[in-house]
Amino acid sequence: MRDPREIELLRRLLPAGKAIELGKLLEQTGIGSAELPPLIECLQQCGLVFRRTEETIGVVKEPESLVPEMILAGLQTKTIGRDVLVFRETSSTNDRARQAGLAGAGEGLVIFAESQTGGRGTRGRKWVSTAGVGLWLSILLRTRMPAGQWPLLVQTAAVASAEAIEKWVEQTVRIKPPNDLMLGGGKLAGFLLETSNTWDFQVLGIGLNVRSAPVLDGYPTAALEQFTRGRVSRAALAAELLNHFEDWYLKRPLAEMSSAFGRRIQGEAQTAGFAL
Repeated sequence: MRDPREIELLRRLLPAGKAIELGKLLEQTGIGSAELPPLIECLQQCGLVFRRTEETIGVVKEPESLVPEMILAGLQTKTIGRDVLVFRETSSTNDRARQAGLAGAGEGLVIFAESQTGGRGTRGRKWVSTAGVGLWLSILLRTRMPAGQWPLLVQTAAVASAEAIEKWVEQTVRIKPPNDLMLGGGKLAGFLLETSNTWDFQVLGIGLNVRSAPVLDGYPTAALEQFTRGRVSRAALAAELLNHFEDWYLKRPLAEMSSAFGRRIQGEAQTAGFAL
């Protein structure tokens, strides 16, 4: 059972590199001084490294692997990310989300994998999902949109992902229809929506190259850290992406989202010569 106090601690202590007064931390979180050491110990077992003095405490190093509590700590959502699961390896996060949907899981479940053995792209293409170098995730949705509008879910994910990525880069992320994010002329991310007439849910898969990108003959690829000065926290990026997705999916008009999608397509067409 996940301890919400651990998530609240991380909300106050992240990002790594800052320190907070112990008294202020305990006051803000409502955690007792005797409760703090075992909570810190649990987080250390997840790979976080802390520095504690008599008066302060801070995170000095984040783990290389994805930690659900770190993703949850960065969320500002009410539905998307209501639960977050991370698998070390799986066939496909879409497969896991489909299984959860068939079992009755609620909308907003997000499943991550460090690596996928059977990651899929559009038209049955294989999606290379090497451990630790990207974000491979699926969101379980139970949208009230009519089926004819379901492709807008991919557009929503593309716009949300582009906005999240732009927190780390000083250039505009473009969209190549129908479902590619482009940066520096290479494919940075892709999206796959899977549905069925027999399901009462939809599965939205997202693949995003962070540390490195696969080399594909005749197809340029890109990774986020090719365009950043420092290392990107995959957990922070994941939370940022989910925050933006919920904002567009649940709070903003579809017409506004479609316009945002279109503006990014136009820019990519002008700079890279893509035919629309």
